[in-house]
Amino acid sequence: MRLAACLCFLWLPCLLSVTLAAVDVCYTKPKSLHLEPMCVHRSPILHSDVLEADKTPENIPEGTNPRVWELSKANSRFALRFYKHMVKTRSPETNIFMSPLSISTAFAMTKLGACNNTLEQLMDVFEFNTIKEKTSDQVHYFFAKLNCRLYRRKDQSIELVSANRLFGEKSFVFNETFQNISEVVYGAKLMPLNFKEKPELSRQIINEWISNKTKNKIQETLPENAIDSSAVLVLVNTIYFKGQWSSKFNKEHVFKDDFSLGASKTCPVSMMYQENEFRYGKFKADNVQVLELPYKGEEMSMVLILPFRKTPLSEIENNLQLKKLTGWLDSLRPTTVSIQIPRFHIEDKFSLKEKLEALGLKDLFDPSQANLPGIGTEEGNNLYISEAYHKAFLEVNEEGSEAAAATAVVAYGRSINFSREEFIADRPFLLLIRAISTNTFIFTGRVSDPCDST
Repeated sequence: MRLAACLCFLWLPCLLSVTLAAVDVCYTKPKSLHLEPMCVHRSPILHSDVLEADKTPENIPEGTNPRVWELSKANSRFALRFYKHMVKTRSPETNIFMSPLSISTAFAMTKLGACNNTLEQLMDVFEFNTIKEKTSDQVHYFFAKLNCRLYRRKDQSIELVSANRLFGEKSFVFNETFQNISEVVYGAKLMPLNFKEKPELSRQIINEWISNKTKNKIQETLPENAIDSSAVLVLVNTIYFKGQWSSKFNKEHVFKDDFSLGASKTCPVSMMYQENEFRYGKFKADNVQVLELPYKGEEMSMVLILPFRKTPLSEIENNLQLKKLTGWLDSLRPTTVSIQIPRFHIEDKFSLKEKLEALGLKDLFDPSQANLPGIGTEEGNNLYISEAYHKAFLEVNEEGSEAAAATAVVAYGRSINFSREEFIADRPFLLLIRAISTNTFIFTGRVSDPCDST
């Protein structure tokens, strides 16, 4: 019987903490890390949209490693590609929320043990091969540097925490290099569990670890029967985020309004209101308004993408590309905006296997094709990934990820300020939470039905 390496991922809102081994990767040069996984993939395949984008010189933020910037772009390309595939599997009335960065990080760790076609598919699906002139082993170094930018911050008003862990069958002998790189680069220490004799208890231990790392916001990531006695490895990445708005909404200005669900259906929501100066843009050629709400510290923000009235959200989703989205973000300008946003709370969970297989990651999940010799010490250890899970949670309110508005204030604003723009999110919209300096998309999704949150 072939052994299954079961893989799991997830995300959530708040802080900073990456545990590293004795070597601090944030202050280490690539040659000093000795990142030498068993197999290395070369000859990157650049996609046509990447080649087209590269024709235009970029203004990389000062102090940012160009390859870290490219990794961030690669993660963003995967985020949009995966999101667009998710759209095809969900009805338009369904909320979507996820952390593409969490998914990319977990599979980057898996890539440490991959070879041949399995490694090539991981490089391609997650867009890692768009990092110019570098081999697959260097991706781990750039991930470490990106994590340093994301999770080691001076401003403590934002909580952004990532935690990684390897849970391995105690009788299985894991490759020492795989363990060392996982711990040094990703802070993922190996915890031995008894999958063979106590798979259900092992599942409970893993879910409890995830719950603790996400302040009890993510529960039961691994569903019942997700682990059986043949499991060898469960690899987990968690991200927790919590931020306060730079400009908070006044709780006294929250009012009830109708949110359009489409097909002439509406539901009541609690709308938050404020009028202030934000980075904003109206793009008539694309039929969208884009608003950026910064969190305290101005290092992270929530970006809201709202279709014009009578423009279905599906039209925006179908045409969404990284180049277009980056163009919108670069074109935002400080503008006085009257905004109304619903207070909402959304949760999402899904299996990753079929979705990633559809994007081209086929061998990893195939017992007869998977090639993961770098994980174990036995020659031809016959590992494959049996399943992957993702679970996500988001709450938006007046204090941080949340919004508010007041009818009286809105009417008053209209009476004295005729030059300000309006951003009224009373219909489905897209959102992303990003790290501004690296333009890293940490969370992405859409709000089609905020009604259950009110």
